Amino acid sequence: MKIIIITGMSGAGKSQAIQILEDLGYFCVDNIPPQLIVTFINLCQQSATEIEKIALVTDVRGDVFLDGKDTPLAEYKSAKDDIKLIFLDARDEVLVSRYQETRRNHPLTATASNLIEAIRQERKCLEHFREIADEVIDTSDIKVRELKEQLEKILSVDRDHSRPKVKIYSFGFKYASPMGADFVFDVRFLPNPFYKQELRSLTGEDQPVRDYVMSFREAAVFYDKLLDLMEFVIPQFAKVSKNTVEIAIGCTGGQHRSVTFAWLLNKALKEKGYETTLKHRDIKRNRLDH
Repeated sequence: MKIIIITGMSGAGKSQAIQILEDLGYFCVDNIPPQLIVTFINLCQQSATEIEKIALVTDVRGDVFLDGKDTPLAEYKSAKDDIKLIFLDARDEVLVSRYQETRRNHPLTATASNLIEAIRQERKCLEHFREIADEVIDTSDIKVRELKEQLEKILSVDRDHSRPKVKIYSFGFKYASPMGADFVFDVRFLPNPFYKQELRSLTGEDQPVRDYVMSFREAAVFYDKLLDLMEFVIPQFAKVSKNTVEIAIGCTGGQHRSVTFAWLLNKALKEKGYETTLKHRDIKRNRLDH
């Protein structure tokens, strides 16, 4: 089991880090008290469910680092080779600026006279953890994308497998356009197999329907342009830390033309190494209706 513990200064980016790790396939738990981490890890190791990677975030919320309560975790880490402790830090003035922008209260506000004093108290509480950390990341001058790149490097992530996941689905415009898709394509300009008696009861998952749809020159040209566009644009989303790309393809009823193109696009992208999911939203709706 690979175990990552994220800690560090409040406002240094722990929430962003845990989201990145979750997208990288880690089982993540936020704001876990240090004295419970050892117990939680033991439970995961004893679980019947195979958990290969876990990431835990812990910090000073609730004064959990005070009065030596972090000692069991420090001792546990020193005795284990499979735990990596990553400490996120930032300059005091940067932390002040971030708190002023978000208008959130610092966890130690109640015990400090002002924000800068709270930050200094927290830094002192976490001093030992910074010293024993395997990696220290200063987020003062980096963006989320750069934080992701640093975490991937630390964790030896193969970037070819950190590309955005692709969700592809077909739909029928007669049942409403989809909401939330990054791309929506309309293939109603192509001849409709519905009007071919022998194809009406079939769908784009059936070879005869795909053969009919793709027999038209316009369909072949459109498919080539669609695939070319997706091959170009999907990798670009990784640069802005977008982890999932949704592509919707629609026709009138969502059973023939849209299913054909969704099926073909899914097959092509999967063959190129993308992690894809395919769903036909309206494939079973009123198949024989006009």
